[in-house]
Amino acid sequence: MKLLNGAVIFAFTTFLMKGCVTQTVCPDGLYGIGCSEACTCVSAPSDTVCDSEDGTCSCQPAFDGAVCDKRDFTVAVSSLNKNVYEGHTLTLVCRTNIPVQDVSNYRVQFTLPSLVTTYGNLHVDDSMDVGEYRVSLTGISMEQYSGTYRCTVGTTIPGEGLVSRYNETVINVIVPVPPSVIGSVKSTSSSTLFAEWIILSNSGDSASTTCTVQYKLSSEPQDWIIAANDIPIDIQTRYLIGDLSAYTDYDVRLTCENEIGSSNVVELTAIKTGVSYPESPFGVSTDSIAQTSAEIKWYEPFVRNGPISFYRVTLQSSKTPLTVYSTEDGSHPYITIDSLVPDTTYDVEIYAVNVDITGQYAGPGSNEEFSFTTLPYPPSSPTAVSAEDDEQYCLIEWEEPLSPNGILSHYTVYYTVRGLTETDNVYGAIDGEGSIEVDAFTFEYRFSKETLKSYSRYDFKLTATTDNGEGEQCICDSVYCTTQPGAPEEDVITAPEKAAQSSQSASRVTKTTIPMTLNKVSSRSGPITCYEVVVIPLDKLQDLSGTKPNEDFPPENITDYATSGAQPGHPYVALTFSSEEMTANTSTVVIGDGSLTECSDSPLTNGTRRRRRETEVARKRNAENGPLRSGVLYSAFVRVYALVDDNMVEYASSSYMEPVRTKDTDRGPVLQGTIAATIAVVLLMGTMGALILVCFNLGNRTPTSDKIITGKEEEAEAEFDAIYVNTTSNGNHNILNENQTPELATTYDVENQPIEDTDVDHVDNTQTQVYNDNNVDDLPAYMADEESDQDGGGSYVNIPRITDDETLQTEMEEQTSDTESGMENQLQ
Repeated sequence: MKLLNGAVIFAFTTFLMKGCVTQTVCPDGLYGIGCSEACTCVSAPSDTVCDSEDGTCSCQPAFDGAVCDKRDFTVAVSSLNKNVYEGHTLTLVCRTNIPVQDVSNYRVQFTLPSLVTTYGNLHVDDSMDVGEYRVSLTGISMEQYSGTYRCTVGTTIPGEGLVSRYNETVINVIVPVPPSVIGSVKSTSSSTLFAEWIILSNSGDSASTTCTVQYKLSSEPQDWIIAANDIPIDIQTRYLIGDLSAYTDYDVRLTCENEIGSSNVVELTAIKTGVSYPESPFGVSTDSIAQTSAEIKWYEPFVRNGPISFYRVTLQSSKTPLTVYSTEDGSHPYITIDSLVPDTTYDVEIYAVNVDITGQYAGPGSNEEFSFTTLPYPPSSPTAVSAEDDEQYCLIEWEEPLSPNGILSHYTVYYTVRGLTETDNVYGAIDGEGSIEVDAFTFEYRFSKETLKSYSRYDFKLTATTDNGEGEQCICDSVYCTTQPGAPEEDVITAPEKAAQSSQSASRVTKTTIPMTLNKVSSRSGPITCYEVVVIPLDKLQDLSGTKPNEDFPPENITDYATSGAQPGHPYVALTFSSEEMTANTSTVVIGDGSLTECSDSPLTNGTRRRRRETEVARKRNAENGPLRSGVLYSAFVRVYALVDDNMVEYASSSYMEPVRTKDTDRGPVLQGTIAATIAVVLLMGTMGALILVCFNLGNRTPTSDKIITGKEEEAEAEFDAIYVNTTSNGNHNILNENQTPELATTYDVENQPIEDTDVDHVDNTQTQVYNDNNVDDLPAYMADEESDQDGGGSYVNIPRITDDETLQTEMEEQTSDTESGMENQLQ
């Protein structure tokens, strides 16, 4: 028996009888000769065995990595956090490979940096029998908690006593910052974009920092599409976005994150994908097809996949090889192609082409078959073109073209007209042109000279036409016809007009004369031999409307003044004169001045007989311009004559002059030597006579108003020569100044306030109409007739207008005569 470490050791010896072998079995915890050595095996688990001979420990390990012999124990310390960030919790882990039962006093000691309060020995929970011991430190800061950390573990080993071992680790506390990133994107094809980025700063673990790439269409407010996420930055910093639409704008953005947080969102520049193959053009057609050219049109593709750079056009025919044409750009879907072969069919195909830095992208050809045929040449000009010029007709003849180049549809006869000048007897500039179409089976055309302009030369050209177009004109400069002189066209002869009134007595209408204005007539249709002024005295009820001078008043129905006597219903020639006497463009004559005139139709020296319009035998013409009858309405027209051969003249007439009435009172010569006292007496008598005439007329009517022209009598006496009064029920009346026409008469009410413009054609018993010397001849017949009293009655009153001393005597004499005559008629 031995005493080991205060313990009594009992040794047992066993004798085995198989040979002379002796084995000693030591108690638990001892081994060696005489069981003198203490075992160093761990105490757990309970099945741990210490070899009696050499003290080798064998056991089922208490946990992964545990040892059976305490002499083999180790210590390791580390941070449970991969990165230690300021403000976070730091967890230290101390690992040993012996069970907790063998740790001395069940204690593990942690030593912290000097700036940190020492925690000392920490109690280890018995339940943590896995050889791992932890301590957590919260609210750490970079300055205090960065440093060296130590973990010490002790165990009691027999024969050695308390054995302690330790391990250290350095902890650097990091200020937490999310990653900072920049990036860019570029187009790599029509369907891909290439995004790249750079991490500027990252306080976390690179292996745990990932990035996400997103994209969307720029034109649409749609959600972002994730192209890729969780891309580790330690593996790649670029990404190819695929399956995109060609030539389309996209927005791209990038974010990266680590264990601290996410980076800012990086909005990459909006970018357009590359161009691609456009679809086919369509709707191919042609315009303006000619013999050697054609314009080809089409519609641009529905899907262009980029701006069309240009169009490629191919043409091929049985007569020509494949030919390629290109448009200048892609903005105009048409092309004009020249140098084609006439009467040839071409097959056409159109391609749209996109171009960018990656190359040319020609889409498929137009998906519809299209062809066109150029036109054959048009026909050549007609041949053997000639003109036969006779008295009545101009006959144009021709023969078929030498090269019809198709089926003829018609011929066209073109003509130009030149007039013969009066001065040098040569044809002047072209003053007319036209054309006539003739069917393809006719080889002549006859122009009647009655339909052609007089005194002209007609030059003719011909063309032939097929479906291929109109051919060139013939070279036929000597093909022409001429026409003889004739009377002017009636629309160029203007009607005579009553001469404008002036201070000259010759311009005033009297009871025997009418001043008249005539206009010179153009001699474009031929030299004019004579002018005639035909005067028509009119009956009261005679109406010239619906009649024509040439038809209703031919020369044979016109008499002279002596035969007519200027009686109504008997027209006569008042004036005749030659064209040489008509020197000015406008001349004034006086009808009824008693003059005698004559004119002779001069013979032609080189004319041919031709009948056109109205004609008569050439002769000498005489006219007597005898005095007119007073108070009679007259019209007139101008007739001109042109000699068409030696003994025949052609005439044409103007329209009618507006009828003019001669005065029915005698405004004779001014009385000479009348003294001022006599003038005053006559003036007084004239005024009284006028008032008596007005009152007498009103007395013969049904009274409808107390006033005829209220408040205007004095003004009317000063301004008007003649007043026609129609009594009104409401006192309205019209006042016309000397510069107005009846159509502009102003209606006044009883207070002399203007009402409206009144047309004399609508005078009735509700108005008062005023006339002056300028328009007294326009009075309706019943108004001028003192015996007539239609439309409610009326009277024509002469009121003197005193202007100056020289005309005063004349006016007073005329007024006296008018007043006496009027009073005499009223008294009867």
